[in-house]
Amino acid sequence: MPNRPKEPHAIDPRKLPSGRWKGRVQYWDPDTGQRKETTQTFATEREAKKWSREEERRLQENPRSHVAATQTVAEVLTQWLTTVKGQVDPNTYRSYRQMANHSIGEWENLPIQALTTLEIQQFYTRLGQTRSSRTVNYVHTVLQMAMEAAVDWGIIPKNPVAKAKAPRGTRKPLRIPSPEEMEQLLRATQGTRWFILWAWCVVTGTRMGETLGLTWDAIDWDRQEAVIQQAVSGAGTKARIKVPKTDRGTRTIALGDRLIGLLRDYQATQATWKAAAGSAWVDTGAVFTTYQGKRLGSRNVDRAFKQALEQANLPSEIRIHDLRHGMATQWLAAGIAVNVVSERLGHTSIAFTLQTYGHVLPHQQAGAAATMEAQVLGVVLDGSGIGDSTDPERAAFGPHEVSKSS
Repeated sequence: MPNRPKEPHAIDPRKLPSGRWKGRVQYWDPDTGQRKETTQTFATEREAKKWSREEERRLQENPRSHVAATQTVAEVLTQWLTTVKGQVDPNTYRSYRQMANHSIGEWENLPIQALTTLEIQQFYTRLGQTRSSRTVNYVHTVLQMAMEAAVDWGIIPKNPVAKAKAPRGTRKPLRIPSPEEMEQLLRATQGTRWFILWAWCVVTGTRMGETLGLTWDAIDWDRQEAVIQQAVSGAGTKARIKVPKTDRGTRTIALGDRLIGLLRDYQATQATWKAAAGSAWVDTGAVFTTYQGKRLGSRNVDRAFKQALEQANLPSEIRIHDLRHGMATQWLAAGIAVNVVSERLGHTSIAFTLQTYGHVLPHQQAGAAATMEAQVLGVVLDGSGIGDSTDPERAAFGPHEVSKSS
C-alpha cells in the first residue's frame, strides 16, 4: 500500500445539490498525523479550483496554519475585538463589540473557511427584518474589518465580505431646532444652574463631549476665544478625557460679548459653590461642574435636558446634539461661509459639512439666483442693456435673444 502524501494537496471540487461547488484541500496535522480537510464553497467550479490551489500553497508554506483554518467565525471575531480594544476609543470599541455580537451569534460554530459571500448576504437580509439599515451597514463594516484582519493573519486567503452588499437605506432627516425653539429653551431655563450650559451649546455648536471637557484655562478672556482641545468620552466610571481624532478637531472658537459676560457671572457663581463645599470640592478646573466641582456626567446632562424641554414645552425628540445642528444651520442661513462654519464645528472637511447641512438650505439657491440676476442681467437689461446698445450688430437682437458669436 503506497504511503499517503504528507504534503497538503488539493482535491477535485465537489458539486453540491444547491448547484454550488465545494473546493477541498487535504492536509495532515503535524502534531497528531491525522488527516484533515478544509473546504469552502463557490458559485463555479473554476472558482473552487482556484481557491483550492491557493489554499494548497498556503498550507504548504505554513504547515501549522491548519489550526487557523479550523477556527470558527465567532472565534476570529473575538480575536479581532481583542486586538483592536487598545487601539480605538472605548466608545468606538463598545460599538464594534455590539455590532460584532450579531455576527458572533449567527456563526458561532461555522468554520471561517465555510463563510461565503452568499451566506453573508443572506445574513444581512435576515438581520434587516429586525434591525435598521444603519445597523446592518455598521455590522457589515465591522465584519469587513475583522475578515480583512483574518486575511492579514493568514487564516483565510481572501475576504468573503468584500463583495457582499450592505443595504443602502435612507438618511434620517436632521431634527433642527428653529431659532424660536432655541430661544424658548433659554427663556424657560434662565435663572437655573443649567442655563449657561444650554446657552453655550446654542451659541458655540460644540459637541457635548467637548463641552464637558472644557476647562477655564482654555478660555482667553482678552481675545474672547476658547480652545477646544479635549473631550470627555464615556459615562460614569468609564468616563475619560481624550484628544480630538483629527487636527481639525482641535480649534479655537470666537465668543461674543454676551456669552463672555455669562461665563464671568457663572465663574463667580461657581466660586460660591467651592466655598460652600469646602474640603469636599474637587478641583477639576472644568467649566461645567457639579456643586462639588466634579465634571458633569453625560447621563445627568441628558436627564436635565429632557426636563428643560418639558419645562419649555418643546418636543421631546429634540436632542442636545440638535442644538449643534441649529447653530450650524442658522450660521449658514445667515450667509456665513461654509469653511467658517466647518472650522467652528471641527468637521474633518468642508465636504462633510456640505453633505450634512447642504440639503436643509434649499431656499439659498433661489436667493443666490436672484442676487446673480440683479448683479449681471439687471445691469444689462435694465440699464444700458442689449436693446439699448449703439452697436448695430447687438441692437439687431431683441432683449431675449442671444448672439451665437457671443
